[in-house]
Amino acid sequence: MSSYTVLFVDDSDFMTQHVSETLESEHGYEVEAVTTASGARSAFESTGFDCVIASYELLDENGIELAASLQDIADDIPFVLFTGNPLEPLVEEAREAGVTAFVSKSDHATGDMNVFANRIRLSIEAVN
Repeated sequence: MSSYTVLFVDDSDFMTQHVSETLESEHGYEVEAVTTASGARSAFESTGFDCVIASYELLDENGIELAASLQDIADDIPFVLFTGNPLEPLVEEAREAGVTAFVSKSDHATGDMNVFANRIRLSIEAVN
């Protein structure tokens, strides 16, 4: 089991609860969840995280914009973009903004989330 601390940013109450509970209970992650990019920046500045996971569509900006702003603060923290949108059109812009991994909501947002949890772990271990 992992003891990594992740910041999860998603404006869906269901998704926030499901992802947080599953990553904590099934995979041993410590998860802090916020619903906005501005909330993510505040949490990021006050707490040390091993990884940031953010939905592409947020209330106040998109996940790529959030990744770029956090890269200015700490470019050594992996950023996982969690999206239901097609990935191909987002990849180049996302990589330039500091996104290190992608997870599709449609494929990995249900059940025990083994693939999602593994992607997080691998992203963290790649920078350590």
